[in-house]
Amino acid sequence: MTMTTVEELAAPAWRSGSAIVLTRAQARWRAWLPAIVIAPFVAIILASYAVPWFYQLQGKRLLVVTSGSMAPEIGVGDAVVIQQVTDASQLRVGQIITFYPVRSTTLVTHRIVGTALIQRVDAQGNGILGPDGKPVTDPWIKTKGDANKDADPNLTPATSVRGIVREAHPGWGRPLAWAHSAPGRLLLFVPPLLILILLELRASSWLDLGPLRAYARRHRRSGQPADDVTRGGADAPDPV
Repeated sequence: MTMTTVEELAAPAWRSGSAIVLTRAQARWRAWLPAIVIAPFVAIILASYAVPWFYQLQGKRLLVVTSGSMAPEIGVGDAVVIQQVTDASQLRVGQIITFYPVRSTTLVTHRIVGTALIQRVDAQGNGILGPDGKPVTDPWIKTKGDANKDADPNLTPATSVRGIVREAHPGWGRPLAWAHSAPGRLLLFVPPLLILILLELRASSWLDLGPLRAYARRHRRSGQPADDVTRGGADAPDPV
């Protein structure tokens, strides 16, 4: 007499149920995989724009430091947060400021080491007097980089100061500068766009491989090699 165990009777059903669960898990994984791959790119892009905007909403600016003249307090690759100067009376000796040096279009971040009132002059170099007959003066500042041996050669008018440094964030500058550079934008934006394009093409008839796969399965069952199908064998349908 042939005996069959309960495990043997339940095995086909167990295998069938496992296959269904595995198939559903694979389907969910395939559905979520594009989002998982794209998510880091989106997070980096959002962060690279959100951080500067966060400070702009507070009336401040985030700048990247590209030289080491203020080391060790502020180094290359750091980011500084500056607050706009609305009046020269806000400037004090010892403050770190960001300004445009005379005859320069490059922002510099140095420390104030001195202040002065200099008489305003006209185009001919003559001193200007006010209605009361007294000289009209403007505030100027003397600056120096902490890492530099000497002070900056020229005084800077207070009107050229763009802000007082309120915060310094070590290491923030490098990733922010990279994310907003041409190579950074290329690497951050192109891969997600390619993934989305491929998904759209796959969802359309352009990449619908279902009929071809079904045709190949039928011919494999009939004994014809699959290569004949993919290469356009004798039994392949004529091209439309």
